[in-house]
Amino acid sequence: MFFNTKKDKKAILNTLDLLEKYIVEDINKIDETHTCSSGDFKEIEKKLSSINTLIQKRDQKNLTVYGEIMLACEKLSDGFTNDKITSTADDIKINYIAKSLNTMFDKLNTGINNALEVLSQYENQNYLNKIETQLFRGGAFKQLFEGVNSLNDKIVEQVSSTYKQGLILEKESSILTKKATTLSNSAQHQAAAIEETAAAIVEISSIFSSNSQHITSVIEVGNNVKESSIKGLSLAKDTDSAMDEIYGFTNKTFEAVSQIAQIAFQTNILSLNAAVEAATAGEAGKGFAVVAQEVRNLANRSADVAKEIEGLMDVLRTKVETGKNIATVMTSDYEEMIVNINKTVELIDTISSASKEQETGVNQINNAINDIDISTQKNASIAQDVSEISSKNYTVAQQMVEASESIKFVGKENIVLED
Repeated sequence: MFFNTKKDKKAILNTLDLLEKYIVEDINKIDETHTCSSGDFKEIEKKLSSINTLIQKRDQKNLTVYGEIMLACEKLSDGFTNDKITSTADDIKINYIAKSLNTMFDKLNTGINNALEVLSQYENQNYLNKIETQLFRGGAFKQLFEGVNSLNDKIVEQVSSTYKQGLILEKESSILTKKATTLSNSAQHQAAAIEETAAAIVEISSIFSSNSQHITSVIEVGNNVKESSIKGLSLAKDTDSAMDEIYGFTNKTFEAVSQIAQIAFQTNILSLNAAVEAATAGEAGKGFAVVAQEVRNLANRSADVAKEIEGLMDVLRTKVETGKNIATVMTSDYEEMIVNINKTVELIDTISSASKEQETGVNQINNAINDIDISTQKNASIAQDVSEISSKNYTVAQQMVEASESIKFVGKENIVLED
């Protein structure tokens, strides 16, 4: 009997040792034992077995919850927040931990889903909504969501500025395009006008050159006329001198004819006297009377001729006076003509110099017009390029505005350009 008691006591101690090892986790299971034979130890063994069973059942439930917690935490560490602790433990603290974890998962799911929804809207260029940050009192998630909302503010600010700048650029590009088109058309018209002007200047230059040649020819003709006039003046002076000499000789001739007439008159008187003397002489004076009669006839004929010569000499003297006056007037006219020719030649020289200066000026204008033409052609080309660039800018601005039109953000409807 004593031996059985000692054996049962040892069995009880063995059970307690197993329990102790289970508690310190040296073993993870306690098998049921029924080795006691005495009544008291048998009840103790039974009670210990019941306690072991309760402890193992409790630990098993707690271990299940622990397992779910561990798996949920592992998933959370990998980024999954949609897990739940579904089992319950006998330990209130473990259940509280599980409940806290479930609450955390719910908040994380709610916050992350809200963030994903908002970010999905951002992805579709809808910046009207923000992430709800009141779900968390603080910490990294609250800072993260507030950072996303701050990013939203910055994006909205940037998009608003871009949209407004796009509207401004579209408006300004439209104005620039119109002005550039006007400038291009004006430059082209100007280039055409410059080309026409250049052609006209070339024609004028050609006319001036031709006029210069004609003026040179006129100067040569004028110099020839001047030389001829000088020769004519010399001849007129010679004529005037000759007419003076002729006039002098005519007067002398007239005087000689007058003397002949007087001699004829006196001869006639003498012949009359001789005839009278011959008549008184009778027969002896008949021959002498015949001679006297012939002398008288000659005297009468000489007187008649002298009268005719006097008449002709009067006409000749009149003509000579007229010729002398004409020669004098001609000489005066030649002198005046030479003065006028000299003035004309001087004027032609002046016109020639002016024409050459004008030709030089027209050539300079022509060169300037050609330079202007080149510059105008370049300006027209540049204006065309500006027109094309402004048109492209306007297209880009329209595309910017169209792209911004699809973006939704707070305050967009308030962006209006002033006229």
